[in-house]
Amino acid sequence: MLKDMALRPISGTFISPMLVDLGVNNYGLRQWEQDFAMMKAVRIDTVIVLRCEYECNGTWLSAEDPRSTTWAEDDCLLDMFFRLCDKYGIELYLAGAQSMTNLFLGDWKREIADTKAYYDRTVPKYAHHPCFKGLYHSLEALPWHYNFAEITIEVIRYFKKQFPRYKTLLSPIFFGPTGDMHSNYTPEQWREVFGRYLFDPLAGYLDACAPQDQIAVPACRLGQIQSNDLEMWYRTAREVLNGCGIAFWANVETFQRPFPGHGEPAGVFRQADYRTLYMKLAAASGIAEKIITCDFTSCLSPNSEWGSSRRLLERYLEMLNIPLARIDEVYGPATGVWGSCQ
Repeated sequence: MLKDMALRPISGTFISPMLVDLGVNNYGLRQWEQDFAMMKAVRIDTVIVLRCEYECNGTWLSAEDPRSTTWAEDDCLLDMFFRLCDKYGIELYLAGAQSMTNLFLGDWKREIADTKAYYDRTVPKYAHHPCFKGLYHSLEALPWHYNFAEITIEVIRYFKKQFPRYKTLLSPIFFGPTGDMHSNYTPEQWREVFGRYLFDPLAGYLDACAPQDQIAVPACRLGQIQSNDLEMWYRTAREVLNGCGIAFWANVETFQRPFPGHGEPAGVFRQADYRTLYMKLAAASGIAEKIITCDFTSCLSPNSEWGSSRRLLERYLEMLNIPLARIDEVYGPATGVWGSCQ
């Protein structure tokens, strides 16, 4: 542990109401209540719904599926998210619908129309909830993929014009493939491309942007920490965003992206190594205005299907000098093969 390192806590998390790519948790009401209580205890004040509807190959998944709860309190998981955010004093950002068929076919104007139709229906349905504070545009692609810039600019501008009371949020990626699909953006290229084609047109419409860091290796050689350029990325993003009047948030991922050469399947995002989380928090703490993560329920919750998520939560609380006893108070003592290894 580095001495005298002041880490800013994670104060926001994505949350997924559907099975897409974050694992199966099969939560009941008790597990959801535990996670919301723990999120509140570790200073999380913002929940961002990752997606509310998602289509691929003709099959739609929905956060409002009435089969998604087995308890009487809520008709669907989206209802429950709003209810629990109200109960625990946590702000909620509502995501929209995403059709991969529209994107793959290049029917980006239909994607915009479908997205607007979703918010037109759903925002009034939940507008009475005190926790409802923002709108999140969940498209995460790059400017050269699937007309990302055109879709995003029109949707974010629509948010501000149609629903001006709500804050707006976007979470694109760093270090992704460029238009040739072989090379990757450098920080300076990201500044030019994203600044010119995305953030300049969104000035005055987008309140905050939390780029996904995508960097997962906490390198060290002969006892010396190796540079990974993460602070450079963060400083570049803050400069670009603040220049457009957009708040810079850091999306510090708590899942581990597959590490090249280790034989890990590309679509599996298990919880991160705690050294990776420490590295990311250390880089973001002095730069970002807010730190969020993807996501608590999959990677930091003792209820997660990933066995070491409880231990990652323990290491995270140690980083922030929060007593570990709080975990047992919320979830009960660890038992069995997935128990604590303090």
